[in-house]
Amino acid sequence: RDFSVLKCIRSTLPSHEGGNVDLGFEREISSEVARRSGRQYEGFAVPDQYFHVEKRTLLVGSTAADLVPNPHRADLFIDMLRNKLVCARLGATYLDGLVGTPIDIPRQTGSGTAQWVAEDGSLSETDATFDDVNLAPKTVGSVTSFSRRTMLNSSPPIENMIRADLAATIANAIDAKAMTGTGASNTPTGITSAGATAGGGGAVLTYAEVLAYPTLMDGANALDGSLGWAINPHVAKVLRSTLVASSTDSRMIMEGPNALVGYSAQTTMALPGNPTGPVAGTIIFGNWADLLIASWAGGLDILVNPYETTAYLKGRILVRAMKDVDVAVRHAASFVFQDDITV
Repeated sequence: RDFSVLKCIRSTLPSHEGGNVDLGFEREISSEVARRSGRQYEGFAVPDQYFHVEKRTLLVGSTAADLVPNPHRADLFIDMLRNKLVCARLGATYLDGLVGTPIDIPRQTGSGTAQWVAEDGSLSETDATFDDVNLAPKTVGSVTSFSRRTMLNSSPPIENMIRADLAATIANAIDAKAMTGTGASNTPTGITSAGATAGGGGAVLTYAEVLAYPTLMDGANALDGSLGWAINPHVAKVLRSTLVASSTDSRMIMEGPNALVGYSAQTTMALPGNPTGPVAGTIIFGNWADLLIASWAGGLDILVNPYETTAYLKGRILVRAMKDVDVAVRHAASFVFQDDITV
């Protein structure tokens, strides 16, 4: 917690602009992160839990004006609204600090068969079959910049804001692609594109169609582990306003905000669904322990550049963050989804 990105940034500036700082502790931590990960960082190596990045520019004269006391209550700083992170809440498996690429995880796909034979009868040989679940790093990152005056005068400190903002931004990007990534344009292949079972419900879900989700998994022997739902909020609204049986029952399909047909439910706008779009809604049910979210090198790669042409001319400091991650599903049968629900 004593690591200071602000010091790392200021150390890149000329001495007369505040660049003469004691960077011993930060260099030691950066070297240790690089040593443990076994890789070379272009800039400062920062431990995972501290930083991540969103692309925006903070200027004292405009977007960051409220950070300069006039006076104001820095202790009551209001963060922006973000999509809820649901993969961790539902029990996804996180693999951190991986080294080497690609990573192959062996998986059994078939087994031998039991046979009944007569007395002195012969058994036929049957073999188990195997394949690999492959993980290879995809890079997620962002760039932000802020003015030198913001760095020197902001309250709360710009470092604390960068730490929280970048962490939330990268985490949201990973969470979204873990569920709906297509594998195109350098993104991971998420649940909905990894062979998960497509739900058989119609555009307007009925109670029987919702019950079919766990039934499909149970029929594939996959109804086990960290079971739960990830739901677009507009889909949740539909489920909470639809009767189990319109003529004989007063109960709604989704009776409460955090459960659906006996399993935990989490809502997030990271899943598609918007009635003003219009964009059809998405719902996912599964054993979330079978969702693997992997990260490499054990840290976030932070590089500071005060000399980029535009930033230099305006006195800004440009900060870039990158992280290598990938997503895989242990068993495609562990998830059932639908992405065409009318909201």
